[in-house]
Amino acid sequence: MDSKAKTITPYIRWLSRFSLLLLSLHTIYVIGWAVVDIAVRAGLWPAGLWNWDADAFFASLSVWQEVAFFSSTALAMVSFWLHLKRSALIIPVFLVSYFLYRLDSFFLTLNDLFNGIGGFETFTPMLVLQLALLLALMLLWGEGYFDRSTFRRQS
Repeated sequence: MDSKAKTITPYIRWLSRFSLLLLSLHTIYVIGWAVVDIAVRAGLWPAGLWNWDADAFFASLSVWQEVAFFSSTALAMVSFWLHLKRSALIIPVFLVSYFLYRLDSFFLTLNDLFNGIGGFETFTPMLVLQLALLLALMLLWGEGYFDRSTFRRQS
């Protein structure tokens, strides 16, 4: 039975909306930081807006960290689109996005300039949100909400 033809219970509808809300929050958050990153590097960000040196901080980030972060951001946007399409590809795409985001977070903890900017209070809400989102996506997968025809062999 195709998952799109399956009866959607109130539980699945709620879980779908909840996961879409969490994914929206995550995606908006990372896009926001991507805009800040680009604005600071382009010299468009007002100096002194924060109580830390944004120019020095973003200049201290490695190329690999930026690749991890911007790849994670792009994959978060793709995940949002896949969720709207109810595609089962959301699971592997979001998992890669999550891994890259966590890799970026790990690199941040090694950055001396970051120690004065963020820490437990910065990482914890996003980690909780991402883990709740992963759980919701896995539950929806198990309920057959996402279309798995992408993974079927065509004969």
